[in-house]
Amino acid sequence: MAVDISGLEFFMPIFGFLFVFVIVYALLDKTKILGESKFINLLISFVIAVIFATVSSVQDYVQLVTPWFVVLVIALFFVLIIVGLSQNKISDIIGKRFVWVFIVALILVFLISATKVFAPVWWTNEGRIVGGVLLLIIGALAAWVITRK
Repeated sequence: MAVDISGLEFFMPIFGFLFVFVIVYALLDKTKILGESKFINLLISFVIAVIFATVSSVQDYVQLVTPWFVVLVIALFFVLIIVGLSQNKISDIIGKRFVWVFIVALILVFLISATKVFAPVWWTNEGRIVGGVLLLIIGALAAWVITRK
């Protein structure tokens, strides 16, 4: 028997607020960008979370990104478990390349979600601009591959 959890959709603005609040506070506290004051970090985190909770398009963006972010973190966890069970040293398998692949996957999730939410606002509606940017990215990648040592 399946459980109907569609009633949780009513609480999505609160979950989005809490998600942004916790992430921003953790980043500010860890990096110490604004100093050691916990009050300043809490205040800035609260203001940013309120802005995210009140602007509907940004709220849609957070609601679209969060599940994919969680899926990627869970996939990373399972990969680490599999590698840990099959190898003695995880550090032999997982190096800088693995971390960069994970970071690129996260960036792609953020960019694809942004194009879905903000498509009417963004320049992605213009085919020539998208084609030019795509050609520029392919050219940069080709130049990097050719010139690397």
